[in-house]
Amino acid sequence: MEMIGSRSEVRRLAWHENEAMLYAIGVGAGLGDPESDLAYTTENTAGITLRALPSFLTILTQGNRPPAMRNLDYGRFLHAQQTIELPRPLAPSGEGWLRNEIVEVLDKGANAIITTLATLSGDEQGENVIGQSRMSTFVRGGGGFGGPRGTARPQAKPDREPDCRVAYGTRPEQALIYRLSGDGHRLHSDPAFARERGFERPILHGLSTYGFACRAIISGTAGGDAHRLRAMSGRFCKPVYPGDTLVTEIWLLAGGHLYFRMLDGGGDAVIDSGQAKLF
Repeated sequence: MEMIGSRSEVRRLAWHENEAMLYAIGVGAGLGDPESDLAYTTENTAGITLRALPSFLTILTQGNRPPAMRNLDYGRFLHAQQTIELPRPLAPSGEGWLRNEIVEVLDKGANAIITTLATLSGDEQGENVIGQSRMSTFVRGGGGFGGPRGTARPQAKPDREPDCRVAYGTRPEQALIYRLSGDGHRLHSDPAFARERGFERPILHGLSTYGFACRAIISGTAGGDAHRLRAMSGRFCKPVYPGDTLVTEIWLLAGGHLYFRMLDGGGDAVIDSGQAKLF
């Protein structure tokens, strides 16, 4: 509980078009069909303006962890939930100031969940918000400290067929591509390390899976316009192995709201209780 309120220093950062394009490829854009998704993978195609995927915010806000998390064993971490919010479209290049804070710690018995809120702002004071990223991390063996368990309940899936389904294949080397965007955790590249942690082989980054879902929502419900997607959240419930197929099922709700879930090739949910907002 003493971790709550732990804040990082304010860090200035800049990002460039190449990073936005590399990220897009890391979440499957253009793979297998180079002429698709050119708005995310090229900056020099005639008649097409480069755009950043909204989920690129997760790359910009990674790192700069609060001090209370810096000495923890990251080998025991699993991504539990991710939320992004953007008041306006994210530019493919720019600069800003990043701050990160622990906002919640839950005791789940033998395990724990730590939630951080990262804010990227256009000014050092943090008033001109570019976007916010809320990340919940499942810490194996981190519970038992007597803290609150939490009372939030996931939104139930609509009791009807989805309004659309979008299927994407992942490549066997997908995690090796995605890690070049800054998440070099050995769980996604080192076979021996992955086996020691109970996995058959290196798994795909949860945030790469999240980016595939972002692309599916934009393609399936936003007419391919990334600028329309301004908020998105989802709970990770099963690891994905590179090379698997990912199917995103989407339900249209009132007021531009969406419910979604993502299934792997075997039909098991890998992201559930997903919500998004279109403008």
